[in-house]
Amino acid sequence: MAFRCILLMLFLKVYTGFSQNKDFLIHDNYKRSYITYLPKTYSIDKQHPLILVLHGGGGTATQIMQSTKAYFNVLADKNGFIVVYPNGVKKSWNDNPKRDTNSFSRKKNIDDVSFIKNLIELLELKYSINPKAVFACGISNGGLMSQTLAMALPDKIKAVGMVASNFGSIQIEESKNVQPFSILFIHGTADPIFPYQEGDIQVFNKSRGHVLGIDKSITYMCNLNGNEKLPIKLSIKNKALNDNCTSEHCIFPNPKNPYLKIELIKVTNGGHTWPGAKEQRFISKVVGNTTQDFNACDKLWAFFKSIID
Repeated sequence: MAFRCILLMLFLKVYTGFSQNKDFLIHDNYKRSYITYLPKTYSIDKQHPLILVLHGGGGTATQIMQSTKAYFNVLADKNGFIVVYPNGVKKSWNDNPKRDTNSFSRKKNIDDVSFIKNLIELLELKYSINPKAVFACGISNGGLMSQTLAMALPDKIKAVGMVASNFGSIQIEESKNVQPFSILFIHGTADPIFPYQEGDIQVFNKSRGHVLGIDKSITYMCNLNGNEKLPIKLSIKNKALNDNCTSEHCIFPNPKNPYLKIELIKVTNGGHTWPGAKEQRFISKVVGNTTQDFNACDKLWAFFKSIID
């Protein structure tokens, strides 16, 4: 109880109304910030799912909310979940300090796992949250951080979504006694930064660590969860003919536990982008194509919703 009281004291900004709100907490002598969005239907009389949305390296909470057209907030109003956009220290996440030391958070070995754990506990104190429906998702570095959270905080994180990201080799090598969890991968086959196949993350022609690629990441998860390795494949309508992409939804069934899910949305010719996000033509040559055939926010929420008890 004393620990929870201390956490409340660290909650520096008192919530004064619904919708979007910027908050802070002190963690390891850093003033950490995050944006909270409460749905219009928020009520203390019922428990709400919580989705943590993690920006990519070099991004911010505001940036990922804006680039995704704040569509998670729209979905939150329609479906009654809470969205929180945390900020990494100096625009980066410490998914694993051994991956590389090119970012501030990994160079300084910032304890982002503990930060997210404390953040979830603060949010559970402040708002009416379903502790069995806490999810994390992110793009790129934020995707790797989501993987780390799922493996390190099995009692907190129900499921994760990785956009333009797949499993880091270091995280797999160092993770012990990992408990099964549900996961959705959304990845472009022409991603120039996070390779769809096994290889090194490339940023400005410099390696930022090794990743398993989608196939080996899914194989790892199927072995962990007991899911079938032969997927059920569902086509996604090619609505935007000028985005140069097509997409396919692959579902890996679990015969013993249908709520333990592994899914992949494969975006053929897709780049290092968030499907359905604002198109940034001036950097498209660097990151590749952004499909507009679907919105990743829709797919992530549908996935998370499907495993809520």
